[in-house]
Amino acid sequence: MAECYTDVFIARYEVYPNVDPTGYCVGFRLQCTPNNLSGYWDTVVPNADIPEGATTDDIVALAYTALEGTLVPWAESNAEKSSIIGDKYKTIEEA
Repeated sequence: MAECYTDVFIARYEVYPNVDPTGYCVGFRLQCTPNNLSGYWDTVVPNADIPEGATTDDIVALAYTALEGTLVPWAESNAEKSSIIGDKYKTIEEA
């Protein structure tokens, strides 16, 4: 079987909500290899949980820690499933 691993990308980083923010929303996109399946997870890191002087990287690390138990790399479990997994089904175009 091909090597299985999951890349984690930062997909969202913004104050949340945009009116009277109470924290930062940080989103991650995970993409598995070798099957290229991907998923998205996000969470809000409350301002109260962010230490004074925290950097962007610190806030991202807090978000990742909050989600870590729910981020499920599924590359290996899906690598042996049907060969149609990941095929493009259709393209939707604006009229």
